[in-house]
Amino acid sequence: MNSVKTLLRNASVYTGANILNAGIPFLLLPVLTRVLSPTDYGTIAMFGIVVTIMGAFTGLSVHGAVGVRYFQLDRQRMPPYVGACLAILAISSSVVFCVVAVGRPWLESITHVPGNWLLVAVLVSSAQFVINIRLSLWQVQHMALHYGAFQISQSALNAGLSLFLILILGMAWEGRALGQAAAVIAFMLIALFLLLRREEASIPTDTSDVRDALKFGVPLIPHVIGGLSIATADRFMITNMLDVAQAGIYMVALQMGMVLGLLTDSFNSAYAPYLLGVLVKEDRARDRKIVRGTYAYFIVVTVFALLLGVTAPYLLGVLVGEQFRAAAGAVLYVAMGYAFGGMYYMVANYVFLMSKTGYLAVVTFASGVFNIIATYFLIKLNGVLGAAQAFMLSQAMIFLCTWWLAHYFRPMPWREALFPENT
Repeated sequence: MNSVKTLLRNASVYTGANILNAGIPFLLLPVLTRVLSPTDYGTIAMFGIVVTIMGAFTGLSVHGAVGVRYFQLDRQRMPPYVGACLAILAISSSVVFCVVAVGRPWLESITHVPGNWLLVAVLVSSAQFVINIRLSLWQVQHMALHYGAFQISQSALNAGLSLFLILILGMAWEGRALGQAAAVIAFMLIALFLLLRREEASIPTDTSDVRDALKFGVPLIPHVIGGLSIATADRFMITNMLDVAQAGIYMVALQMGMVLGLLTDSFNSAYAPYLLGVLVKEDRARDRKIVRGTYAYFIVVTVFALLLGVTAPYLLGVLVGEQFRAAAGAVLYVAMGYAFGGMYYMVANYVFLMSKTGYLAVVTFASGVFNIIATYFLIKLNGVLGAAQAFMLSQAMIFLCTWWLAHYFRPMPWREALFPENT
């Protein structure tokens, strides 16, 4: 019972923090969509995408190993392990920076982001890696208040700087991008200071830690790329098949759906450590309860997505400028996509538990390829609405395939929980 109370308490903290965290940029929506043009808003969206894509290669996804190894290594082994992850970040980020510097003309043509800002994106993605390690350690240590306060403070600085640069100094999309970059880099320095001060990171002492982190992270790169293709191919294709302004309108629909995405992410932040902890011991009755709770969660996120889609025209009529209200039709599909993403979190934890990330990578990569194909044809057919439809279908595909993987590697009583009389 105490573990359930801890889960609910942490989940409420993560949810509250993420609501506030999401609320800050969401509150910017009425301002930015009235001050900036759809083209400016589309450029901001593309800069954010570039940061996300760079994040797949700066650090090679090894930060995820920190949260898993925390439960498997002695406490004295963790600081040098974290140090090994930071060393991997330094080397990989340097390589990515050089590659982007050489390929700037080509990257500018497909992203519509100026070359100097592409280099800034590399630095921002590297800084976010350090922040993710700090947050991951607080998460597995059940220090939800620290986690939430850090996130909210970073978003507040991000929003404050952005408003100052746009409204006071008169900058356009560059003001929003600079505000984001400055806030992330500042909090990266804070995260690094805290890691060193608390002796949670130290100089690597064993090359086996580097190998282990790479063994965990590198197989995830196709998984991350596949996930990124689902998350970003739509805006790339809208920008190049339609125009940057249409990407800005689509971004508004995504931000509406992200409300649900942030809620599901916050719940998983509390749920994943709980699940990893309790599944160490076999207990069939407990597993049935977990599965029933998971089914209830599936229903809740689906209903929330449907309500968000139905009310979108009314919400956008109040929240955004006239030029952006065409996004309303895409919100239902985007929200359902985020609902499937929330369901994916619930089943992907089993795959991570069994360290079968290579199989997960195959599923996500295949879903990413499907997403690119579906997005291309559906944009041709339905424009911006087609991009939202492809996003929903791709998220459904990755959820269902990951659910099958989860049951294969760590069987749970999915059928028995629904039909106990047949067991």
